Amino acid sequence: MKFNKFLKLSLGIFFVLPISILFGNEMRATHLSDRVNYELNHENLLACGGGGGGGGGGSKPGALKTKKLNTKLNFKKKQLSKKAAAGEDTSALKAEIKELEAKLAEMD
Repeated sequence: MKFNKFLKLSLGIFFVLPISILFGNEMRATHLSDRVNYELNHENLLACGGGGGGGGGGSKPGALKTKKLNTKLNFKKKQLSKKAAAGEDTSALKAEIKELEAKLAEMD
C-alpha cells in the first residue's frame, strides 16, 4: 500500500506538476492580458454619492428646520408633563410650546 502511494506521488511530481505549471501559467497570463485590455478599453466609472448618515444629507433646508422645531417641541412637552406631575408652575413652558407650534404652522 505504501508503494502505491509513493508511485502516485512520484508520477504527480515528475509528470503532472511540470505540465500543470506550464499550461497553468499560460492560461493565467492570457487571462491577465485579456483583463488588462478590457480595463483599458472599457472605463466603468462608479458614481460616488455623498449624503447619508450626517443628519439628513441631501434634504431640504426647510425640512431640517422643521425637524429641529419638532424635536424642540417634543422636548418642551416632556418638560411640561414632568413639571405638571411634580406640581410646579407650567405657564412659561405652555407659552414656549405655543410659540413653537406657531412657528411650525408657519413652516407648513
